[in-house]
Amino acid sequence: MNALTFESQPLQLIEHDGRLWLKASDIARALGYTRTNKMSRIYAKHQAEFTPSMTCVVESTLSGFPNLTTENRLFSLRGAHLLGMFARTAKGMAFRRWVLDQLENIEAQNKANRSLMAEWFEAQAELDGQERFASLCGRGLNDHKRRKPTLSQRIMQIADRMQPSLLLN
Repeated sequence: MNALTFESQPLQLIEHDGRLWLKASDIARALGYTRTNKMSRIYAKHQAEFTPSMTCVVESTLSGFPNLTTENRLFSLRGAHLLGMFARTAKGMAFRRWVLDQLENIEAQNKANRSLMAEWFEAQAELDGQERFASLCGRGLNDHKRRKPTLSQRIMQIADRMQPSLLLN
């Protein structure tokens, strides 16, 4: 997922610090503002209502000019929703609804991935615990030898489910 589209207006998704962000200029265009610096003005006016997880500033080089850099304000989807709350455009209400839908979609995808990862870590922790117990006494070693193949197989099955599969013709 590299971009989202709101009413035929593309919004480029930028991954920064493991999270998805939108550029302020893209949000301004999606909300119907002709001047893309409007988001910076709205942010400055309501800065106290934004948390650090809702916005950040990143420095990037200009394409074709490796020595020139520019600062871009980015907003998370939650930050974009808050900007939509302060927007005074006709598209504001539809944008807020759309952002909430995007948040729900991304959270649903992350929840599925997170639960698979959690299952893998639990299985790995169980195997590690068995190995530690096995090193303590002889009876624990026999128990570990009996349970290790099952635990190892479970970890491999989860790992296989986590790997994306490629359909080759």
